[in-house]
Amino acid sequence: MKLKNILTTEATDQLRKLTTNSRPREEFTKYSTDFEKLVYDIDKDITYQIYSSPNFKDTFRQLVPQELTFTQSLGFELTPKKKGAAWHLDTISFSYIMPEDLGYTLWIPLDPINTREQHGGIAYVPRKAYSGDAYFSLLYQLVKNGKIDEVCQLEDFNRFNFQYASQMEELALESCKVEHDLEVGDALLFDKYVWHKSCPLKEGVLPSRKAYVMRLIGSHSHYSKMFLDGMYSLIRATGEEPQTLFGYKALAHLKDGDPISEDIIART
Repeated sequence: MKLKNILTTEATDQLRKLTTNSRPREEFTKYSTDFEKLVYDIDKDITYQIYSSPNFKDTFRQLVPQELTFTQSLGFELTPKKKGAAWHLDTISFSYIMPEDLGYTLWIPLDPINTREQHGGIAYVPRKAYSGDAYFSLLYQLVKNGKIDEVCQLEDFNRFNFQYASQMEELALESCKVEHDLEVGDALLFDKYVWHKSCPLKEGVLPSRKAYVMRLIGSHSHYSKMFLDGMYSLIRATGEEPQTLFGYKALAHLKDGDPISEDIIART
């Protein structure tokens, strides 16, 4: 969903400065090498100021059936030499909550996106065309029933990248994708069941495209350490390390099934 002029010039200037000045972690994963820069858990203070503004919260109340709680921020930079992320769901990003709990991504471009020129934005597929909710449920059932070790030992596990769409899915996703032109101040809002991918930045006037992401969860969300452990086990079985340990570091004091309140997040 495209949100027009949801952020002020002052807000986007602050987010650009944050993204530019933030340092990525030293150890690189395959996912992070697909971007010029990828930084998790950027300073929350400025993000909280933006998220807590009355105009911002009122907008979300009209769009989402629950109050939303800001949890995590990310900064991205894409150059023409980097391909960005392939088609995927936010299974890892929201693995610390139950599969049925609401999780949203607010994708904020810090440079203009023109799909007919340099592009560099993102493409997504509306849930009514192809939703990822069943995939969340499938992964959760594998974890819940103790099948993760068996999955990792399957002969074709190395050919199965659970974080991304299969080749057959990619064909379907490409045929019904949506792309938007965006100005600085606009944003895209989509939930965790929406398939999305980066669109390459072509050579042109912009040397790179920066974007800032806010992760938000529903106020009725509950912590799921079991799902978190299972998803991270799958990542490590592929020889990779998780991009972020937010679910462990920020919520380590919670037990399975505990509600995640805004006060809990604010104290982390």
